[in-house]
Amino acid sequence: KKKEDDEFDAHGIPLKSEYDSIQSPLPIAVVYSVFVLVFMALGQTVAWVIYSLNWKQYDTKISWLASHDLGWIYLGLVIIHRSLNLGISSNLATARKAAKVNVPDQQVYKVYTKPTEPKLGYVLMEQDGDLGRFNRAQRALQNYLEVAPFLLANFLAAGFVFPFPAFCLGILYSIARIVYAVGYTHSPGGRMAGNFLGMFLLTTQEALVLLAGLKAVL
Repeated sequence: KKKEDDEFDAHGIPLKSEYDSIQSPLPIAVVYSVFVLVFMALGQTVAWVIYSLNWKQYDTKISWLASHDLGWIYLGLVIIHRSLNLGISSNLATARKAAKVNVPDQQVYKVYTKPTEPKLGYVLMEQDGDLGRFNRAQRALQNYLEVAPFLLANFLAAGFVFPFPAFCLGILYSIARIVYAVGYTHSPGGRMAGNFLGMFLLTTQEALVLLAGLKAVL
């Protein structure tokens, strides 16, 4: 109990942020940008391999996109998603690090007291036992819902040009999200395996959209 108490301040806020483990003098936005670029490079590599296996069939669909000036929509899907995701995620991570509020907590609530009364601790999510597992399972669901619109948009866009590869990536991504959810329910760190696999698969799906968009406008 004493060791547990030593990890938090008098109001229940952790003394250390999870982001303290990132050993880099660079701002979080730069670290995130490098991370995204690495995943996008891996996704593009896989996307071009997929394209090379049946390029004649794929070029027929890409030519149709070009003839209807739809390449810009494909590029817009990628650019809008990546710019919003990077900007908002970097902003959140910077605020999380400063506040030392770690996942799964999403908000910090203040217990109201009268000015003459001593201040009480903040209200955070229960993390122990069945209630803790429920909270993390709920966060895993919310995390999925946050990416679902762009997941489905990319699946449909990629699927028009690359139907079978998009189908396979979609199925594998679904499995990765389930692994993510089960792991997160067990512990915050348990989400990472499914998270990284899911990010790679989603980025590869997005890379197919980017490839088709670039070839349709160039």
